[in-house]
Amino acid sequence: MARPPADRLSRQVDQILSPGGLLDDALERYEFRPQQLEMAQAVLDTLIDRHPLVVEAATGTGKTIAYLVPAILSGRRVVISTGTKALQEQLFTKDLPLLQQCLNREFEAVLLKGRRNYLCKYRFRQMQQKKNFRSAEDVKLWPDIQRFAARTDTGDRAEIEGMPDHYPTWQELSVGSEACLGSDCTFWDECYVQKARRRAQDADIIVVNHHLFFADLALKSGGYGEVLPEYDAVVFDEAHHIEQVATEYFGVQISNFRFRDLTGDVDRALETEEIDSDQQRNVEEAASTVERLAGKLFDELQKHTPQGRQGLDDVLGDADADELERKRRLVDETLEDFAAAIRSASLGDVGHRLAERCRELSSELQMVLACDDADFAYIAERRDSGVFLQAAPIDLASELRSKLLNTHDAMVFTSATLATGEDFSFFKRRLGLNYPDGEDIDCTELLLAPVFDYDEQCLLYVPRKLPPPSDDDFCKNVALIVEYLVDITEGSAFVLFTSYSNMNDVHDRLVDELDYPVLLQGERSKRELLETFRTTEDAVLFATASFWEGVDVEGDALSLVIIDKLPFANPSDPLTRARLNLVENQGGNSFVDVSLPTAAISLRQGFGRLIRSKSDRGVVAVLDSRIAHKRYGSYFLKSLPDAPVVWTAPAVKRWWYEE
Repeated sequence: MARPPADRLSRQVDQILSPGGLLDDALERYEFRPQQLEMAQAVLDTLIDRHPLVVEAATGTGKTIAYLVPAILSGRRVVISTGTKALQEQLFTKDLPLLQQCLNREFEAVLLKGRRNYLCKYRFRQMQQKKNFRSAEDVKLWPDIQRFAARTDTGDRAEIEGMPDHYPTWQELSVGSEACLGSDCTFWDECYVQKARRRAQDADIIVVNHHLFFADLALKSGGYGEVLPEYDAVVFDEAHHIEQVATEYFGVQISNFRFRDLTGDVDRALETEEIDSDQQRNVEEAASTVERLAGKLFDELQKHTPQGRQGLDDVLGDADADELERKRRLVDETLEDFAAAIRSASLGDVGHRLAERCRELSSELQMVLACDDADFAYIAERRDSGVFLQAAPIDLASELRSKLLNTHDAMVFTSATLATGEDFSFFKRRLGLNYPDGEDIDCTELLLAPVFDYDEQCLLYVPRKLPPPSDDDFCKNVALIVEYLVDITEGSAFVLFTSYSNMNDVHDRLVDELDYPVLLQGERSKRELLETFRTTEDAVLFATASFWEGVDVEGDALSLVIIDKLPFANPSDPLTRARLNLVENQGGNSFVDVSLPTAAISLRQGFGRLIRSKSDRGVVAVLDSRIAHKRYGSYFLKSLPDAPVVWTAPAVKRWWYEE
């Protein structure tokens, strides 16, 4: 079918979004925003002319509608990739149905998530026959899971009311691609993952998140197949997350849990296949040996790995190198024996995949522990009983250029926070659109004006006389200011921190002092905390990084956002350190070129929690006196919305009571 000419599509965009247009007629509270129309026309140009577009659309622009309308009208298959599952759900359950109703135009949309989000019918039947809960607490949700399994059409775990984000036993009820039985599975035709993929084959709009998009890109780049069908264009919403997410998929990650998952999947395969008893015994003995020797290797690593992230070379430097290498070689040999036993056990295609996983584990373990590729940063991380080893690409711009930018043309990168210093040079450089050793990729740039009147709606407070964050009494002084400010607004506050240690310190000082309901991140799930905050009058929430963005609280429920200090990345983090060193080695200034703009984008995200509608009014306090005293302070002030700035707490009080 021929696509409509560009000028006709442009007129249709106008007719939908302009005053008196289709959305204005259909929606009682529709509000025309010139910025939204400008963005929509730019997105349409990108889809037609097939070139990249970088666009910053401030909170209130309505950017999702601004890219969905031209995507639907274009007649092309468009992938929408979001930074969070929450935005993914909003697009699919709210924005797309609205447009389906208002545009009087038929189009097919599908929501795709990673495999682990879907119930595996085969695993569910196994759980019914033999309960295998990973914690005693998980048992409580089993009746809800059974009811969900009986009625769901999608198999999406998001339909289970009250399921925590981290529900350990879901690992037993879902399956990754490496362990899927494929067409050999009894439930292949009914598989929720396959159903979703079949729907995607016929869809016009495919809604994914960045994790799924880059998992698919990594598979295609490695020649291992694909998750997404062919598409014509992609829109990256919350595009400031791309660097972080892509890093996970263009490197190598290995952990003690991967060995446990492998032997567990082999056990499941043995339960479903009738094989010779001698063969079964050989496989079981090999699995036991792998578990035992891998356990010894990771126990050795764990002894030298404190909680948190550190350089793997530091961990290996503290260990006995010869002993560690001996244990790695033993694991390598047993994985080889394990693979041979699996292949000889007549387990069909499942057996071939399991044997291949043995080979991959062996080669990846060797690659990570060697720490000898200068293109990677090597990281060890300990979380409770888990030891995670990672080889992360240092020059991600090079990876993105070869795997994304050189293989796609019609791309939209959008977020409320992409520009630094009123241009996109930092974002383009990190993404590979501008590249030191190659030609720049031509792209259109659009920096839209703010929708809200920050000069009238918001006040920025920076305490000039507060000791710097390095001072031993910093948290004590922060607590005093938090108490003073919270009393001015009578609660209704987010108190956001760059670390758990500062959050817990200030919370413990104030929890019995504040006359308002106090909530603390970690006491319950993020979703429950937000709902409690919205419905509890005058609440005060203490939280860290996950509440700096993607959180929307309109109205009087939120009048004050306090940020403890500038969100500089930890320079001792091995990946951060490697990327800073790369900039220095290329002749740049790592502080100016990376540390400052990265922190400025994060600060803008935290600032953006406050003003979410034209009727909102409130105070943002950044309790970092370096803004007042360091030369780079003006850089941060210029990066924030144009709100009036005060330097003393009494000035906040005067502004608050001006109304």
